[in-house]
Amino acid sequence: MAEADHKILSAEIKLGSQYYFYMETQTALAVPDEDNCIVVYSSIQAPEYAESTISRCLGIPEHNVCVITRRVGGGFGGKAMKAIPVATACALAAYNLRRPVWMYMNRKTDMKTTGGRHPMEVTYNVGFKEDGKITALHLDILINAGIGTDISPIIPLFMVGAIKKYDWGAFSFDIKVCRTNHSSKSAMRGPGEVQGTFISEAVIEHVASVLSMDVDSVRSKNLHTFNSLDFFY
Repeated sequence: MAEADHKILSAEIKLGSQYYFYMETQTALAVPDEDNCIVVYSSIQAPEYAESTISRCLGIPEHNVCVITRRVGGGFGGKAMKAIPVATACALAAYNLRRPVWMYMNRKTDMKTTGGRHPMEVTYNVGFKEDGKITALHLDILINAGIGTDISPIIPLFMVGAIKKYDWGAFSFDIKVCRTNHSSKSAMRGPGEVQGTFISEAVIEHVASVLSMDVDSVRSKNLHTFNSLDFFY
């Protein structure tokens, strides 16, 4: 930061959440089978996770649980982890009643429970030269994870990978994943990478605005070289 001709201090970015709006809401059909087995048809993107959860819930071996996904009906990440509770509840009912059970969420319930993309609050300090070359960037990021863990602990990893697309010079960050009283947030189309890309471009555009430069010129000025790629990665 000491090498900078100009500085932008305590600038803020607020990123909201986003709902999936897949065509079909969360749904599952569970059918009891012979020999203490159960077959679950679920619109899930990760059937292996549903299989292990259902196995633990019912107290039966995993090889007694068959999870079939014929079609997802639109997912975008919303049917990776969030489909598991519906599939498991459906399986539990079918297992205890010894008859087929079909469950689905109406759109209102689905929107309340699936969470969506992680909202974030970002504060950044950036130093840059007169020609647009950025010399230092520090980010303070608060991630709203909601009430449950889900995939939230790995969101910072994806974010940093996306932010490092430019050579920021001296780059530092403090990312906190925050538990709140909101619905648990989950994976959604490039989780973390979308927010990281937005933050990167917002910083570049802010620098270009301060210097009254063409934004593509500032982007070009801060693209990686072989040496910077070797250092960043």
